[in-house]
Amino acid sequence: MAGTVYATTDDLATFWRPLLSTEEDRADSLLEFASSRLRMEAAKADIDLDAKVSEDEDYAAQVKLTVMEAVKRAMLTPIDVPPVDNYSQAAGPYSENFKFTNPSGDLWFKKAELKALGIMGNQKLGSITPNTRKDIYGEQSI
Repeated sequence: MAGTVYATTDDLATFWRPLLSTEEDRADSLLEFASSRLRMEAAKADIDLDAKVSEDEDYAAQVKLTVMEAVKRAMLTPIDVPPVDNYSQAAGPYSENFKFTNPSGDLWFKKAELKALGIMGNQKLGSITPNTRKDIYGEQSI
């Protein structure tokens, strides 16, 4: 996979929680995929993300945070549970219920994260001025 990976598994462990040895390979792959996906989203908005990251430390920190947030969301859903919204289990008088926020473990960015990076929400509006002319009575019309 070409391109810069904007965060490492050590960064993710410091930001979120220590990773289990079984999670490190998955986290490493997800960090690569998230970096690549973010680079592609930036390219759609005519932004060279690698260049912008190398020029601005604050922007680089925000990119790193965005990548780590996306990976964290993807890793919050356990891989040994089917992709369902709710999960519950019971044993005798005890039971527990879970409602997953990202049930399928998808890798995605929030609109606010993309907007903070200038990748989304920077729409421009233009207008067209109609030509006016004078009619036979000297009044302007469109």
